[in-house]
Amino acid sequence: MMPGQIPDPSVTAGSLPGLGALAGIPSSALTAEELKYADIRAVIAPLHFLEVKLGKRPTPVKSELDEEEERRKRRREKNKVAAARCRNKKKERTEFLQRESERLELMNAELKTQIEELKQERQQLILLLNRHRPTCIVRTDSVRTPEPPAERPPPPDSK
Repeated sequence: MMPGQIPDPSVTAGSLPGLGALAGIPSSALTAEELKYADIRAVIAPLHFLEVKLGKRPTPVKSELDEEEERRKRRREKNKVAAARCRNKKKERTEFLQRESERLELMNAELKTQIEELKQERQQLILLLNRHRPTCIVRTDSVRTPEPPAERPPPPDSK
């Protein structure tokens, strides 16, 4: 029987588990007042019996489910925040690496340009020196045309 359901009139007090006190008392022996209270008890007792057996378990289970759901919600919320933080960090890192890459590319291009300028300056200085050599009054033995440095032998080990 479910709460709020009207008891079946064919059900006797003795057949209901919560009405042990009324079991065995014939309905003719009860006064009108007692019948009134007996009817109330007959309705209340089975509901009380159901609550004792079935009512206690769903209540904790319900609160456990609510707690579990609350934990899941908190975990999901924390996970959302952590995921957003991770995405932001990744985005910032990507932007930083992109800027660093652009900066290094510019620096590389500037250095290559500088290398080319220095090579050209070196060539001009060599040409200028070679043009000057025939007219130079300083002994030509002491001045030589710069040549690319040859590989030197490794220094002897001093033990």
